[in-house]
Amino acid sequence: MDINKETYSSKKVISYYEKYESLQKPEQQIFSLLKNKFSEMKMLDIGIGAGRTTAHFAPCVKEYVGVDYVAGMVEASKNKFENKFPQSVFQVADARKLNQFNEHEFDFVLFSFNGIDYIPTDERFLVFQQINRVLKHGGYFCFSSHNIQSLEKSAKFKLRLNLFALFKQLIVWQKVKKINKQKFTEIKTSEFVSINDGAHNFGLQTYYFRPSAQQKILYETGFKNIRFFSLDTGLEIDNESISKSTDRWIYYLCQKNQ
Repeated sequence: MDINKETYSSKKVISYYEKYESLQKPEQQIFSLLKNKFSEMKMLDIGIGAGRTTAHFAPCVKEYVGVDYVAGMVEASKNKFENKFPQSVFQVADARKLNQFNEHEFDFVLFSFNGIDYIPTDERFLVFQQINRVLKHGGYFCFSSHNIQSLEKSAKFKLRLNLFALFKQLIVWQKVKKINKQKFTEIKTSEFVSINDGAHNFGLQTYYFRPSAQQKILYETGFKNIRFFSLDTGLEIDNESISKSTDRWIYYLCQKNQ
């Protein structure tokens, strides 16, 4: 956990996230599904980074609170949006301890860009319990998580015009397989695995989850109506097809039980 936070706190990584502005395809789809409700919603945006999602959600919801456990990320978001969206609040907060928020305070909680995957798996329950606590009954929770099924097959590389970029990608993947050799033998039989997948110059330890295992945890922590969305297409994936999905990560949309 300290390694991950240290990586995210570096000025280089913060600058990297400052360049991100667009919603991913599944985020666009989920945005469309909920947009008619936004004007009445108080939103908690967890793991805002440098404000990628802020630009899209803050102007649409009734109240917006953006948090991150890295102070530098929060500062970057405040610098970009505090004057533009004066009704918004930006704070440092850890998803495992949302103590500054009351029970049933939010209508919608978003935890995007796989932020949940940089928290040890035994503490993932704490995150979901905290989110459930601050959500209103029937409130919506959306997050993304790496998909272990994407690791079960050899990495797929898109044909690139830039052959140097393709070669670099191949080299990185060979290193990933080498340093995670033992973990890769567990992939087909495990519900989750923690690997160093090369992100940010091999500076992160990332959890990859099987969608069925993730679904089980959500049920156990008080969520219902769980839906899956493809990173590649943005489209919803049905329950029968999710076990075959090889999207690198999956977006989940669910609601708090009544």
